[in-house]
Amino acid sequence: MNSDTEKTKIIEKLLAILILFIVYIIVPLKIISKGYLPTDDAKRHVAYAVSNHKWSDVIEITPGLESDHNVGWHKLLRFIYNLFRINKRDLLLISIIGLFLLFNLTGSLISPNISAWAVTLIVMFLFEVSLIQRALLGRPYLISSIAILILLKLWFIKEQQINIKLKYLISVLALTLAVWIHGTWYTFMILPLALFLSGQVRKGLNLTLCIIVSTLIGAYLTGEFKDFLYFHYAATLNIFSERIYNWQLVTEFEEGNIRLLWMIPTIFIIILSIISKKLKLNDLSKDPTFIMILLTWLLSIKVVRFWGDIGIVALSFWLSFKLSDLIQDMQSVKKPIMRRAFFILIAITLTMLIPNSNWSNKKVRDDSSADFSKTELAKFKPEEGGIIYNDSMMHFYNQYYAYPESKCKYVLGFEAAIMLEDNRKIFRDILYSRFHYKAYKPWVDKLTKKDRLFTIVDLSKYYPQLDWIKAGNDLYIGKVKTEN
Repeated sequence: MNSDTEKTKIIEKLLAILILFIVYIIVPLKIISKGYLPTDDAKRHVAYAVSNHKWSDVIEITPGLESDHNVGWHKLLRFIYNLFRINKRDLLLISIIGLFLLFNLTGSLISPNISAWAVTLIVMFLFEVSLIQRALLGRPYLISSIAILILLKLWFIKEQQINIKLKYLISVLALTLAVWIHGTWYTFMILPLALFLSGQVRKGLNLTLCIIVSTLIGAYLTGEFKDFLYFHYAATLNIFSERIYNWQLVTEFEEGNIRLLWMIPTIFIIILSIISKKLKLNDLSKDPTFIMILLTWLLSIKVVRFWGDIGIVALSFWLSFKLSDLIQDMQSVKKPIMRRAFFILIAITLTMLIPNSNWSNKKVRDDSSADFSKTELAKFKPEEGGIIYNDSMMHFYNQYYAYPESKCKYVLGFEAAIMLEDNRKIFRDILYSRFHYKAYKPWVDKLTKKDRLFTIVDLSKYYPQLDWIKAGNDLYIGKVKTEN
C-alpha cells in the first residue's frame, strides 16, 4: 500500500512539473503576442551571436576593455542559431522564453512544495512585479539568478541531506557556468557576506572558496583569462568613479528608490508563520536568506541593481519556503483531490494573471531603427568604415540588431563607461545640457562623409550644413552634405 502511495505521489509530481513546464512557456508566449519585446541588451546579444564581430569591431572602446564579458552566452546563442538555421527574431524569442522557463523551473524544483513557487510568482506579480519583468528580458543575468537559487538551497537551508562532495561539485558547476555565461562574478560575494552576518562563518568561508575557484575556472573557459577579469574590474571602477549625476547613469546603476510593497506579503507571512508556530521572531536574525534580502535592499539605495539582480531572487526563494510551510498546514490540501484542484487553480491563475497587463507599452517600436531599404533613407545609410555618433543606447540596440553585419562603429554601445574618453565627455555634456544643440558641435565637427549623427532630437535648424532626415521614432540622422 505504501509502495502504491509513493508511486502515485511521484506520478503526481511529474505531472505537476509537466504542467508547470507548459505554463512557463505559455506565459511568455502570451506576453510576446501582445507586442512585447525587450528593449535593450537581449537584442545586442542576438546581433553579436549572429555576426562574426568582436566588440572592438562594433563599438569604439577604450583600449583594454575590448573583452567579451558574456562569452558563454554568445557561444550558446551562436550554437542554437547555426544548429536550427533560424532567423535573429526567433533567436531573440528563444532567449526570452528559454530563460524564463529555466529560471522558473529551477525555482519550482528547489521549493519544498511544487505549488509554492507558482504561488510566489503570483504574490511577486502583485507586490514586486520587477521579478516577472526582469525574468522576461532574455538576458544572461538570469543564469546568475538560477545559480543564486541553487546556492541558497545548498548553503542557506539547514535541513539538507546531500553528500558534502556533491554539494561542492554542484556549487562550483553552477557558479562556473554563471561566470562563463554572465560574467559578473563579484556579485556572488553577497551570499557569503549574508552567511557571515548570520553567524555562519565557516559556511561563509567555504562558499567564498567556491566562488573564487569557480571565477578562475569560468575566466579560463572564456579564453581571455586576464582580459575577462580586468574588464569587470576596470569597467565597474569606471562606472562608479566617474563624477556624474545619478540620472546620467543607466537605470541599473542608479541610486535606488525601491518601493516597499514587497514588505506587505513578507510581514503577513511572518505573522502567519509565528501564529502557526513555524517561526519565532528572533529566528529572523539568524536566517541568512532574510538577512540577504534586507542587505540587498539597503545596498540598492545606492545601486538599484543589488535588488533587481539579487534581492528579488532571494525574496522569492524565502517566500516559496515560507509559503510551502503554510500550504502543507492547510488541512484541505492534504486530501489528494483538493491538492490537485489547488494546483490546477494556481496554474490557471498564473496563465491568466501575469499576461493580463499592459505589456504592449514595453514593445520596441519598429520605427525606432532606420530601414535603409527605403528609397528616402538609402543615402543616409552609414558607409563601410564609418562612425555612428549616437546620443542614445537605444539607437545602438535597435540599429545593431537590425543590421548586425554592418561594418561601421558606434561611439556609444551598451555602456558609456567603456567609451573613448573624448566621446564620453561629449556624451556626458549632451546629457547634462538636456540635449542642447550646442553640445553636439564637437561631433558635428568630426563628421566625415562616411559618418552619421544619430540623435533623439531634431537638430536640422541648428546645423543646416548637414543633410537631415527623420528616420523613425526618436531617431534623426544627419550626414555631411553631398555636393551637387
